[in-house]
Amino acid sequence: MYTPFDSLSLTGQHTNKTWEQQGRNWASYSVYRDQATHELYIPQTVLNLVVQGEKRMYDGRQVHYLRSGDAMVIPAGSLLCSEILQPQRQYGSINLVIPDEMILGLLKRPGNKAHTVGRALTTLPVNSHWHDFSQSLLRHFADDTLTTPDYYNILSHALHLISGEEAISAMLAKAAMYPLPEVMEKLSTGIAEVRLLEDVAAMGHMSTATLKRRFRDIYHSSPMHWVLEKRLQMAGFLLRTTEQPIAEIAYSTGFEDVTHFYRQFRRCFKATPLQWRKMETDLFSK
Repeated sequence: MYTPFDSLSLTGQHTNKTWEQQGRNWASYSVYRDQATHELYIPQTVLNLVVQGEKRMYDGRQVHYLRSGDAMVIPAGSLLCSEILQPQRQYGSINLVIPDEMILGLLKRPGNKAHTVGRALTTLPVNSHWHDFSQSLLRHFADDTLTTPDYYNILSHALHLISGEEAISAMLAKAAMYPLPEVMEKLSTGIAEVRLLEDVAAMGHMSTATLKRRFRDIYHSSPMHWVLEKRLQMAGFLLRTTEQPIAEIAYSTGFEDVTHFYRQFRRCFKATPLQWRKMETDLFSK
């Protein structure tokens, strides 16, 4: 259901330039000339810098509307949906992959009793520092005569800018300290089939009590509530980006009863599936 975003290459890209470190892509500049949609599993933390155009990013009950100049942090282990909107010219973005060991080495770790925001997509406040950083990277991608910037220096600079946002910095550090890679990787392909808490616990080879404690600490949510919101996320995405019948969308995203799907969808998005599909205005959070 979700495509791993590990090579920084996706369908629909007109141009995709990448930089490598030890045989793995760690930075990319991608250009789209047409609309594109993606369901993505993000195994490592990604910093997404929008340099042209607009897109929507679906994350549970939140839908973020991003435009040129915005910067978004995508924590490792995220399941998200992305909708690149019809560009007047084109859509362009830069993605930087930030490994856990660098996050733990350069960001302040929260204490055991520290309150942090739940792991989620987060738009960073727009400021001149992010603009200058994005434009510097863009110049290097655009000019093949320039040498590739140093891997460590670029990612250290990015983390330095992120560290100015204490809650976001703590969220990323906690996500790196307590990863759930096996659970998220298996949910990325089988979330529609999950029925019981025990199913999710088995994916991570842990007890249900450990799983519930991890989810409460990292996501501020119970595991099955998180699964429900991810199903609703996919349903909302498919309603806006496909012409599939509503009942078909409900069943394909894991709902066994259409009436239950309607009730849960309206609770989450404050609109019926049909109203959501026909909406011309965005009820989206920044």
